[in-house]
Amino acid sequence: MRTPMIKTVGASFTFRGLCGRFFGLVAVVGAVTVSLLIAGCQGRPATPIHSLEDLNSPDMIIGGETETVSLRMGAEALPKAKVNSYPTPMEAYAALQAGQIDAVAYDRPPLEYAAAQNEEFIVIPDVVGEGHIAVGAPFKNRELMDRVNEFIKKYKEDGTYDDMYNRWVKTLNPKMPDIPKPENPINKGNPLKIGNDPQNIPMSFQEADGSWSGFDTEFVLRLALYLNMEFEFESLYYDALFPAVETEKLDLAVGNLDKTPERAETMLFSDDYIDCPAGIMVLKSRWQPTHETGEGGSIKGQDAPETPDEQPAAQVSVQESEDLATVTEDTETPQADEQASEAPATEQQEVDAPQTDEQKTEAPESEAQEDASPAEAQ
Repeated sequence: MRTPMIKTVGASFTFRGLCGRFFGLVAVVGAVTVSLLIAGCQGRPATPIHSLEDLNSPDMIIGGETETVSLRMGAEALPKAKVNSYPTPMEAYAALQAGQIDAVAYDRPPLEYAAAQNEEFIVIPDVVGEGHIAVGAPFKNRELMDRVNEFIKKYKEDGTYDDMYNRWVKTLNPKMPDIPKPENPINKGNPLKIGNDPQNIPMSFQEADGSWSGFDTEFVLRLALYLNMEFEFESLYYDALFPAVETEKLDLAVGNLDKTPERAETMLFSDDYIDCPAGIMVLKSRWQPTHETGEGGSIKGQDAPETPDEQPAAQVSVQESEDLATVTEDTETPQADEQASEAPATEQQEVDAPQTDEQKTEAPESEAQEDASPAEAQ
């Protein structure tokens, strides 16, 4: 069942002028977000999150965009948590920032961009599923889809894809390059109708002047040039793109579409045009990973004790002492006859030697005691 969409005042203006000012949106996403922020002041328990497993609790709420496979993957990875869905990823981000939910499950590229733009967020290292993002089309457009796949193969092989991914996902304040339009399009006067979601930074959104921007937008511009065809964007929410393709109201849909076997029964899908695993984003103030590396992933309550880390150092120290004693004996033996006049010193060495042997004999017992101490502590 499709989750009812929340009506948002001024939603069509949410993303304008926000490239590089990603969370200026919190003040303008409309009445729903304002309500979230006000409610967020009441505060949910801000318990620390040490690992992905900490989110798998009835006390936790994960959110994400309606109908996305990434939200479904997040729910499957965290079956005990409650799930809230939102018509746009931005409203899910706002709910996270307001403290109404504990995490956002979404595709990693947009999450990484959101975290890069807002220091309050962090994408945890765990991957909750592998997404397959593709172009959608009605079954009647098989020939057109073959050309789309030709372009996808070409743009991945010639480095265009890597350049686009680095600019749109890993760079602050990315800018649209100047891509020319086809000079003599083969469909002049009959443009392709391409559906796109205008509220999915950095994949697709609109600038202050109303122009389209983002990874998907650049992809479409390059695709149109390759196809030598005119096109026009149809602005639709994500969950409205699928029925629009199925009913042939669109020629193509390029809106971060998740390809699934179920959906493939009702429409065509291209090859994957972007690598897009599903991830989880949380508030940085709550993220306290169990590993010092910050990579998390261990289960709560199973932090390794410090004693075993220190024990090898002590053993190495004993071994180094033994090696040093052996080297000293080997070095001094040939000089014994030459240093007969230094008898007192030699006698002192002979007195010390038994002590060294005793230390060697006692070392294992000492080590055994040290090895036993963690077990006693437990």
